[in-house]
Amino acid sequence: MKIAILSPQDSDQAETFIKNHITHLPFENIVIYGGNFPYLTTSDQPSVWQRRYFKVVSTIKRIFGRGTETFKAYHLRKVLKKHHIDLVFAEYLITGAEVLPVCKSLNIPIVAIGLGYEISQYNIIKQYSKKYKALFQYAKHILVVSNHMKTNLLALDCPDDKIVYSPASPSEDFFELEPHFSNRYGLAVGRFVDKKAPQLTIKAFSEVLKLIPDVKLIMAGDGPLLEECKRLVSDLNIADSIIFKGRITREQHKELLEDSFMFVQHSRIAENGDSEGTPVAILEASAAGLPVVSTHHAGIPNVVKNDETGFLVAENDVKAMAEKMIALFQNKELAMQFGAEGKAYVKENFTLKNHIETISNCILS
Repeated sequence: MKIAILSPQDSDQAETFIKNHITHLPFENIVIYGGNFPYLTTSDQPSVWQRRYFKVVSTIKRIFGRGTETFKAYHLRKVLKKHHIDLVFAEYLITGAEVLPVCKSLNIPIVAIGLGYEISQYNIIKQYSKKYKALFQYAKHILVVSNHMKTNLLALDCPDDKIVYSPASPSEDFFELEPHFSNRYGLAVGRFVDKKAPQLTIKAFSEVLKLIPDVKLIMAGDGPLLEECKRLVSDLNIADSIIFKGRITREQHKELLEDSFMFVQHSRIAENGDSEGTPVAILEASAAGLPVVSTHHAGIPNVVKNDETGFLVAENDVKAMAEKMIALFQNKELAMQFGAEGKAYVKENFTLKNHIETISNCILS
């Protein structure tokens, strides 16, 4: 079997969980990329004359009322036929919904995976409601990475028997990490976006500092809320206690996990409805052996066992988050215990091997 993995970005720029699919799915594959409607491969780049030819043909078709299609659809069809693709694996439901007409025209089955924003943001759900229903009817299976996402799919009339739960997983090398718990650092790694509420993490940490002034918070990542968060830190007069690292490499990420005392992330439902799936950063922190302080949000309670591998608080409850961070900072033995329990729990239940096997079974069934 030969499959096409359709991704917004090419294999070099793709998110880690997409790279895992590209690398580990046990099928011959090509990666087709290009935004919400992937149509490019590294070896199939359309030439200027191809675009001109398409424009001429499209004009003639319009004159005779035969309808038109976009150049992306035209080129994707050529790529799928050229490479004799047996099945399309669509990263994100939007991708599957967009390429559905092309796949139907070639009678190529689709397996799609929902990864987060595309099944939670209100405007996207409204925009794609009809296209999603068409995708649900045609697709062999729809994979989701959290049970919360399954609930959203059922509300959109996706057949229950087509939905398959398969949470994301950390890469195996994160299980090799061993935090030393000698530094009293909280660590937050992720995009500075509304659904991760970095401002609330900062506000909670400012409360921690009132009782334990010698601890620090390291925040790695970038995004639209980064400058706002820097201003907040300045306004709270805690600039000496919060370190912004910006974008970091994979190796820097692993070093920070080993050097930190706990992982913190205040995920919540954003104003536009955006929410998490199962945050990979939390899986990676638990795999490394750090206790987690986070929220009762989306797929997080499936990953973090409250009072066993970390603490979970209600969304937007800054005071409770501060209290839980303080509880860990004041009890190193508890932090180490939670970290060890988290590593064991994630290793047993959220392995890449299980994730890949589930996807492979969906493709083969």
